[in-house]
Amino acid sequence: MRKSLIFLSVCLLAACSKESKLEESYYQAEVQRDHQSQYQFAQQLVELGETSWQQQAQQHKTAIDKVTQSQAHLIQQDLITAFNLAAEAKKLDNSMAADTVLKQILSDDALQKLVRSTHALLDNHQELVMQGKGLLNKAPTNWSIIEVNELLFQLNSLIQNSEKTIALTPWQQSEQAYHLITLSTQHIEQLKLLQQQLLNTVKTATCDALCAGLKENLKDAQKNIKLFDEAAVESMMAFPFEQQLKKSRDWLELNNNIRITLEEVDAVRGEHYRAYYQSLLRAVRGPKYDQQYWQFAAEDVATVSNTTPVVNVKFPPIALSPNLKTFLENYEQLTFLR
Repeated sequence: MRKSLIFLSVCLLAACSKESKLEESYYQAEVQRDHQSQYQFAQQLVELGETSWQQQAQQHKTAIDKVTQSQAHLIQQDLITAFNLAAEAKKLDNSMAADTVLKQILSDDALQKLVRSTHALLDNHQELVMQGKGLLNKAPTNWSIIEVNELLFQLNSLIQNSEKTIALTPWQQSEQAYHLITLSTQHIEQLKLLQQQLLNTVKTATCDALCAGLKENLKDAQKNIKLFDEAAVESMMAFPFEQQLKKSRDWLELNNNIRITLEEVDAVRGEHYRAYYQSLLRAVRGPKYDQQYWQFAAEDVATVSNTTPVVNVKFPPIALSPNLKTFLENYEQLTFLR
């Protein structure tokens, strides 16, 4: 009986010693952030009957599987899914294996710029749309020129910076981050549409206020120039043109400020609006102030009159897919690993 007790005691001490060594090895692996070893030691403890280690063993097994899946997606160039899986694994046991995948993706310079650009769009898009809709709900005569200029400047800057980032993204990166680029493009298209709506609204309202007078002056000028020389017609038409000019002051100021802003930030759109404004200015002021009036009068009035109908365009919210939303959140939280 005594020998049996001694044998059991020896076995118990041996088991305790083995468990202690396994626990010590586990914590050493934890310091080294080696989740493969952590899993093996935790699983051995479970097999020895230490059920309290079962949760740790399962957690490490899940993390290992996620890193393996992440590496597979990385090989397939699916950076977004790869990053999300590695981030999930890191939250489970903070392993070096997860960090290796995360750091590789975070070090991608083109992707860094694309993510920053996307965040800029997401952070500013809704506010700019709300400001634009606020203006579109009011008559342009009630618009603040400072507010209009600031909004157009912000819209153009955001659109151009975002498009530049996408354009400079290498083609292989475009494949890897296709959904991120698609999301950015959707936001850009809405901002472009808002910008065009603002410009169309101004041009339409300008024409509504001035086109009838411009056409009448042009008709009278064309009729009189057939009967008299230019100097005589200028004198004869001075009064109606002066009246038209007085009526046009606010519209000329609004359009001129828009022209200046667009020329500063958008060479192509600025050039188009400058041509429009020059036509408006010549048509309004008449031959007394502009010698080119007789050459371009009919063309200028036609340009001012040729407005794009303003329709009630809606700007629905752009939804992020769960995978993409998680990626952007994880990317921002884990940039310290870069």
